[in-house]
Amino acid sequence: MRRSGPVALLLVLWSAAVVYAATLTVFTAAYSGTLVRIDWEVNSETDVTGFELARKGATEASYTIVNTTAATGMRHYQYLDANVYRTTGGTTPAPPSAGNGPYTYRLTVRGPGADQSYLTVLAGTPSAVQRSWGTIKSMFR
Repeated sequence: MRRSGPVALLLVLWSAAVVYAATLTVFTAAYSGTLVRIDWEVNSETDVTGFELARKGATEASYTIVNTTAATGMRHYQYLDANVYRTTGGTTPAPPSAGNGPYTYRLTVRGPGADQSYLTVLAGTPSAVQRSWGTIKSMFR
């Protein structure tokens, strides 16, 4: 028996929604002292295998992966980015107020179906003390 029309369309849409059921309810980034605190929460982790967090400055051409996290069933996650002023090559980029910002964080929710990506922009700029301390710490890493 072949189905067609609205019933078949409804079945296709329902089966696609069942394959990957995760909705991001919170995704924020904010300065916390000399760190950047990134929080995210999903309403369900059905079929979620993990999360990939990446960061990009306004003057950078591509995102840099800063963290990967396996899904644990907690639904609420947090990452403290201590390297916002340090690139993967060990050099210290300019702080946001000097033309490299604002920073954008991309969270990719991984699962068996198509991955879902979300963006958040780091609001504000760090104080001079935060920038200086971040630069000093990066010199000793």
